[in-house]
Amino acid sequence: MKVELLPSSLPATEAQYLVSFLVNDILAVDAGSLGLLSDLRRQERVRHVFLTHEHIDHIATLPIFLENVYEPGPECVELLAVPDVLDFIHRDVFNGRVWPDFFALSTGEDRFVHGTPLRVLEPVVRAGLTVTPVPVSHCVDTLGFLVDDGRVAVAFPSDTGPTERLWEHLASAPRLDAVFLEVSFPNRHADLATTTGHHCPATFAKEVAKLRRDVRWIVVHRKARYADEIARELEALGLRNVELVKPGVAYEF
Repeated sequence: MKVELLPSSLPATEAQYLVSFLVNDILAVDAGSLGLLSDLRRQERVRHVFLTHEHIDHIATLPIFLENVYEPGPECVELLAVPDVLDFIHRDVFNGRVWPDFFALSTGEDRFVHGTPLRVLEPVVRAGLTVTPVPVSHCVDTLGFLVDDGRVAVAFPSDTGPTERLWEHLASAPRLDAVFLEVSFPNRHADLATTTGHHCPATFAKEVAKLRRDVRWIVVHRKARYADEIARELEALGLRNVELVKPGVAYEF
């Protein structure tokens, strides 16, 4: 399995402002920076976009992406999310004011997008990948995803603070090779992290201890202004198998 956190800036830097993971070049988890890929051919290969939740850093370039890849005809991108998020995307983004109503325009043999509702803990299979949505603990209803290709499995918890159901699910999964887990704030802003449903290094360490499996932990979602401080605090913890994500780098599992 190949996974890439798409860069939020050009040229690519370690600063992460938006969230989009590309899996095997055909499936995306979130669309924060998906529409900024400079190579339009890479955008055109993406056929399935799974949304974790509706926050702007996770959906920012979805309208631009759908416009970039549109071609007249019945084939279109599939957007997968829980019903409330699909309703939000239609009502508050593709509403004819912020952006044209691509859902209303997707009729007959000419389609911009197709929405598919997800149900918690009900796996769906797309592009040879089994994707299982699992709820996490954020300030709005949010899904994490376990993506399994039959040989390896990678977890994308998305935005979350301390949570339980995800780790229970991952503990029983047949395989798990890596977890892309967030750390948004340094320890001095632990209260803010708690209020907004995010992690600081101290709570990250406690979450790692909950999963009694030997996996690769890849740290994502460091707020740009705190990125160096978070890195120092994580290093001081001396945790095994923990690394900082490198946007624009293809991870092979």
